[in-house]
Amino acid sequence: MSKLLKKKSGFTLIELMIVVAILGILAALAIPAFIGYVRRSKTSEATGNVNSLFKSAASYMAVERTSKGIDASTGSSCAVGTEPLSPSPNASKQKYVPAENAQALGFAIADYIYYGYGFTSSKAECGKLKESPIYTFYAQGDLDGDSTSSKFELAASTDSEITLYHARGFYIENEIE
Repeated sequence: MSKLLKKKSGFTLIELMIVVAILGILAALAIPAFIGYVRRSKTSEATGNVNSLFKSAASYMAVERTSKGIDASTGSSCAVGTEPLSPSPNASKQKYVPAENAQALGFAIADYIYYGYGFTSSKAECGKLKESPIYTFYAQGDLDGDSTSSKFELAASTDSEITLYHARGFYIENEIE
């Protein structure tokens, strides 16, 4: 019985150091992967909002074309002018305040955002011959504040029925920087 009381159990210092080293190695592998996942999730905001911009423009063109009696036989289309990048890209979330052309499309973002949004337009009014592309929608952001920007672009044009359609995919530059 006295032998059982004298025996001490527990971990040695070497065993504890090995466990700490293993945890350190696992953390060194997991943290960069986690940061990459977080950045990639932030980029989903850009594609979703650029797609919403496209849908707003398609709706605007359909309403304007119908209200002005424009059809495929007149070879005309309706678009609003260019919208500058707003807000300026930086590493923190910001509020989006639409300018006049984005308001004409009915585009707004209620949440705070990481990216700045804008679009270029080759057409400023209804009734002129269609050009290609009608719009180029884009989002630009700097997720980590290192002045390297990521950019997402979506080009949109019209078909023979003067219906707005977009390219098959996004043009992406420096997706996660």
